[in-house]
Amino acid sequence: MRTAWLLMFSFVVLALLMPISVQAFECPKRFKEAQAAIDKVTGDMGGEMSKMMKKEDMALVHALLDDAKMRLASAKHNHEKPQGRYDHARAIAKAYSARGYAVAADIYHWKLMGKMKKMK
Repeated sequence: MRTAWLLMFSFVVLALLMPISVQAFECPKRFKEAQAAIDKVTGDMGGEMSKMMKKEDMALVHALLDDAKMRLASAKHNHEKPQGRYDHARAIAKAYSARGYAVAADIYHWKLMGKMKKMK
């Protein structure tokens, strides 16, 4: 009888703690997505077309990319030193935000490259 209660109590505790562990495992996946988007833009910016663009335009792309990197670093900080579920949720939100900034930088860079092709 006592073993059954102990087993039931253990199951309840594990069930309550599961959402915390699930969120913790979701953070690294979101970090990888954001880092992949940042790496894509960084790689695209190394081409010849980027070197021919105006410095002012490229500075704006760099600003978006820097915002993405900053948000990703902040997300990793929230994940590494969590105070609870809230910090994991914030880490995930910041990772999504970082990915969004990187995608925006990629779109803006793509539009600038399209403009350069029309000028030729």
